[in-house]
Amino acid sequence: MTDPLIHPHETLTTRTGERVAIDADMVPVIRELWRLGYTTTACCQDVGEATAGVRAKRDTPLGYGGEAFIAYHRGWALLKMPIPDAMRFVALLAKAPAFADHVSHPWRPGSWRMNVPLEPDGLSEAALLHFPRQQLPQLVDTLRQQ
Repeated sequence: MTDPLIHPHETLTTRTGERVAIDADMVPVIRELWRLGYTTTACCQDVGEATAGVRAKRDTPLGYGGEAFIAYHRGWALLKMPIPDAMRFVALLAKAPAFADHVSHPWRPGSWRMNVPLEPDGLSEAALLHFPRQQLPQLVDTLRQQ
């Protein structure tokens, strides 16, 4: 199997001692989230680019990630968090002037796409938070002020 990591990354150590690879542009966000006591379970600095990269490296096709998926997700970062942490995080951002509109009003330019996938036994335990990658520096600044 090929290396699934597409973006440049850095290895960080979680509070539980696990070593995890984090996309380089996501490292400051993840560090701040961890400092504030949030749990993250996955992240990506550009979902469309990563999906295209994974497809290009594989000998067999992915079960997802066609051209439309890739085009739709280019330029979008991802945070995956347990639902309680995601809700607390979004509530924090809703009070921050730089992000209040982005997390409170879906489908506007710059708004976040937030969902909890359905699974056969109910809802997933984690929420998926997609947001424009260009917001990463401002997100780090907002988190550092907390």
